[in-house]
Amino acid sequence: MDVLQVVGAFWLSTWLMIMFRTFGIINRLVDTYEIALVQKFKGLHLIILSVFFFFTAPALWQIVVSDSKRKAFIISYVNALRNKT
Repeated sequence: MDVLQVVGAFWLSTWLMIMFRTFGIINRLVDTYEIALVQKFKGLHLIILSVFFFFTAPALWQIVVSDSKRKAFIISYVNALRNKT
């Protein structure tokens, strides 16, 4: 098997798993904390987040594997949307 195919399969599968395992939780937290701008443009938020995840998927592979890392990432992402430190 060609190395490029293996890298591409890893990249794509990581991106899909990140999208499926994080976007629903992020959406619920956005609705819970009533982040108005993200609630108003949910489609645009999905596109921006999917492009971000696509380019950073190999670096974010731990989010797919570890529940604690995913929880920490989601909480920090939503807090960044809320402008909290």
